[in-house]
Amino acid sequence: MSHALNLLAQQPQMPPLDSMYWIMLVSRILHILGAIILAGGLFYIRYVVSPVSAPPGTQPVDQFFGGRRAAWAKWVGVATALLLVTGFWNYIQFAKTYDLAKTYHMVLGIKILAAFAVFLLAAFLSGRTNVADSLRQKWSLWINVCLLLALATVVIGSVLRAYPHNRKLDAAEPPKLVAPANQPAA
Repeated sequence: MSHALNLLAQQPQMPPLDSMYWIMLVSRILHILGAIILAGGLFYIRYVVSPVSAPPGTQPVDQFFGGRRAAWAKWVGVATALLLVTGFWNYIQFAKTYDLAKTYHMVLGIKILAAFAVFLLAAFLSGRTNVADSLRQKWSLWINVCLLLALATVVIGSVLRAYPHNRKLDAAEPPKLVAPANQPAA
């Protein structure tokens, strides 16, 4: 029991529940919701909607979306905007709060590149351009690549969330001075 109490005593203190705490919480929730919409939507389209034939009278561009390509294209845009805005905000706040290892930035760069590839592929696959039409010629390949990149982005994001870092000292918080132990006179 005392070991458990020692572990609890070593935990960092609860953050102050000020306005920044609530802004960061909302930003994190919106970032996760954006990822759920985009990755979950891709999964649903790939494994539930596209294996079923399109409804009669559906235009060829909508055949992979069960006639709902335009609605999906709108949600791709919404999710992408949420992820870009909250991702940038979260990174700036995280970098201001913690001393981040150089390798953190490298891993973050890989995550950002994978996320941009997901944004582009999802937008192209749901679009009405010539590029979209050519990508949909190999639908299974590109939707699977998009799903794998989305999964990689989520995994890398989870790694980054648990990445070792040190909290920066606030300018208002002076270093704590510890008196040396008394040494017996020799």
